[in-house]
Amino acid sequence: MSRSSLDSASSMTLSSSSITTGYNNNYVDNSNVSRIVGPPPSIFDNVELGVGGVPNRFLGITPSFLWQVQPQQTSMMVNSAEYQRSVLLEIESRLEAKCDTLADIFTMDEIDSSSISQISGARLPERVKLIIEEIEREEALLLEDLYSMDRKFAEHFNVIDQILEVLIKFIMDLKLQHQHEFDELRKTWLCKRCQTMNAKLRVLEHLLLRDTYTKESVPALHRIRKYLVEATEEASIAYNKAVTRLREYQGVDPYFDSIARQYNDIVKKLEGMQWTIHQVEMDLKRSLDQSAP
Repeated sequence: MSRSSLDSASSMTLSSSSITTGYNNNYVDNSNVSRIVGPPPSIFDNVELGVGGVPNRFLGITPSFLWQVQPQQTSMMVNSAEYQRSVLLEIESRLEAKCDTLADIFTMDEIDSSSISQISGARLPERVKLIIEEIEREEALLLEDLYSMDRKFAEHFNVIDQILEVLIKFIMDLKLQHQHEFDELRKTWLCKRCQTMNAKLRVLEHLLLRDTYTKESVPALHRIRKYLVEATEEASIAYNKAVTRLREYQGVDPYFDSIARQYNDIVKKLEGMQWTIHQVEMDLKRSLDQSAP
């Protein structure tokens, strides 16, 4: 949009000076009535809110402004044509101000863009070089930040690793301490239990002795002991005789032990043969008895 197009569009409307003069006169005449009848104007209604205004405020016209320019009167005092004319004049003046603002903005943008394009066309290699150098500096800074972050991470990791080792050692020491205390308690408990079992065994021993050695059983036990002593003496005498005879035989022949073992084996084999012959004779006798008529 250019300034010339906006001027041609605004030429179709009335002269801004005459419009402004009529509007000012109308506004001054009606301001006294609005102070009495209409509501008080808002503080924010007179503030310019930029291009486009805000919702429910088209071109900045608000209900309070309408109360100011055309206060509430009786139907005989209000002229609809004058009211519409005043509203249209205000809308036109504000629309022209908006268009002028937009035209100035676009004109400044065109001037800036043309100057920038000329400068950029003349100094394009220098700008490219500067941009490349700036990118390289940013890349170097980013790499330095990355390396510093890696170093900090390694330091933090080492610190955390050391803390973890200390915690593990502390926990192991604590567990070993508790285990040592538990072992001491268990050892004490086992010692007390062994002492208790020993006392119970002594009690059982005393009870057994009490039940065994009574007035009625003592004479019988003496007889049994005497018999056992005699049997032990006889067995020891027989053993001594056998040992003496074995030594005598060994003195006669040093291979008496091997000969005695061979003799024992031959006797066992002979007994086995005799049993076999006896079984065969019984089978033959049974077969002869069955074959006889």
